[in-house]
Amino acid sequence: MTKVKKREIEAYHFIKQKIESKEWLPQKHIREQDLAKMLEMSRTPIRNAFTRLEKENYIVIEPYKGVKILPLVIDSKAFRERIEFIELMVIHYLLKLEKSEKQMELDKAKKILKSMQQANLNNGNDFEEKEWNLWEELLVLEKNRYSKSLILNSMKDLLPDSGKILSILYKSRQTKINHYEQLIQYLQEHNYPYARREIRILLNQLLLNIVQAAD
Repeated sequence: MTKVKKREIEAYHFIKQKIESKEWLPQKHIREQDLAKMLEMSRTPIRNAFTRLEKENYIVIEPYKGVKILPLVIDSKAFRERIEFIELMVIHYLLKLEKSEKQMELDKAKKILKSMQQANLNNGNDFEEKEWNLWEELLVLEKNRYSKSLILNSMKDLLPDSGKILSILYKSRQTKINHYEQLIQYLQEHNYPYARREIRILLNQLLLNIVQAAD
C-alpha cells in the first residue's frame, strides 16, 4: 500500500468518526486545507477521502467552499438503533430524578405540548421543532451536558429529510401527543415507574410503526 493511500484511509476514518460521533454536526463546513493542516498531510489524500465519503452520503462537496456535512441517512435498522439508545438514556435520566427526589417544573412543557397539538391540527411543519423543544424542557434537570446533547441529537436523527420514515412519523403525531400528555401527568405526580413505562410504550410504538411499514 502506498503512503498516499495509507494517508487517504487515515483521513477517511478520521472524518467519518467525527461525523458519526456527532462532533461534527450536519451543515458544518470543512475546508480541505484546514483538514490537511490538522492531520499534517498533503491535500491529495484529503481530497480522495472526501470523494469516498460523498459517495457514501456523509458529505457533499461544494466547489471552492470545501465540503458540508450531511444528515445521516436513516433506514429502519438505524431507526431501531437510535430508538433503543434514546430509551436507555431517558430511562436512566428518569431513574436519576427518582433517586434524587427532584421536582420538575412542568408548566413550560405543558405550554409546548399545547402548541404541538395546535401544529398537528393545522398540519404545521413546525411540529417536530416544538417536539424537540419539549424534550429540551423535559431534560432540563439533566446536569450532564454531554448526555443531554446525545439524547437530543439522537432525537433529531430520527427525522429524515424525506422518505417513508418521515411520512410515518408525520402520521404518528397524534400518538406522540397522547403519550406525552400521559408522561407529563405521571411526572407531575412523581410517578416515575409509570413515566418510564410510558416512554417505553411510546418509543416501541414508533419503532413498530416503522418496522411494519418496512416489511
